[in-house]
Amino acid sequence: MKLLSLSVILFICLSFLSNAQESTKWRGVNSSGIYTVDKLLPQWPAEGPRITWSFDKLGQGFSSPAFANNKIYINGMVDGQAVLFVLDQNGKELQQFKYGKEFDASYAGTRSTPTIVGELAYLLTGHGKLTCLDLKSGKPVWEKDFLTNFDGTNITWGYTESVLIDGDKLFCTPGGKTNNVMALNRMTGETIWNCSGLGETSAYCTPLLVKLPARQLLVTHTAGHVLGIDASTGKMLWNFAHPNQWAVHPNTPIYNDGGLLDTDKVVRNLN
Repeated sequence: MKLLSLSVILFICLSFLSNAQESTKWRGVNSSGIYTVDKLLPQWPAEGPRITWSFDKLGQGFSSPAFANNKIYINGMVDGQAVLFVLDQNGKELQQFKYGKEFDASYAGTRSTPTIVGELAYLLTGHGKLTCLDLKSGKPVWEKDFLTNFDGTNITWGYTESVLIDGDKLFCTPGGKTNNVMALNRMTGETIWNCSGLGETSAYCTPLLVKLPARQLLVTHTAGHVLGIDASTGKMLWNFAHPNQWAVHPNTPIYNDGGLLDTDKVVRNLN
């Protein structure tokens, strides 16, 4: 959960900065949350890590920062509006961009972590408004609405996934009966493919892209199932029942050594 201020430990920031033309990903490489860097402390000091600087104007939200272009990108809700803040490595605000009304009901604030590719930012509000923002001009390149454009159905605590980008494809989960999971052209917003899945709503889950010898597999969790989808064609290859009481599955599945894991279960051997 993101608090009202952002405190950043400088050596961690420097480790995570990405190449300007690479897509940032929530939870880092392979969406695993494992960072293979060699300058982290082996253990925290007893008094805790030293705070180098803080920024206290973010408003409300639950999103994480993204690191690209030697900058820090993080969003928050201010006066009901979703705002993307751009900071330098010393915590100085460089820019801010409003990109729509944010989810202000239960657990108000931004949800999705920004995805940055070069000078384009991809931003999703809790209401399902998806924006490709030009960071130079501050203007939208394109916008799509999961509810009105893709027959999506919002969920109790709002759309929460952080959109996944691979090459020119943007993967997202509107949760509609027809447009359940989709691949869009990230430059234009046009549909590349749509998958009806099982017609369930989305489930707060950011998709995972698994590169197998035979194909690329998109894996995500909808209300009651894990879905395996051919990332090139949108064809659903398999599904696995994995329900819970609230249809809340915020953890991106983890792929490792031929196995796919979701929370406490080995979901499927992909080899």
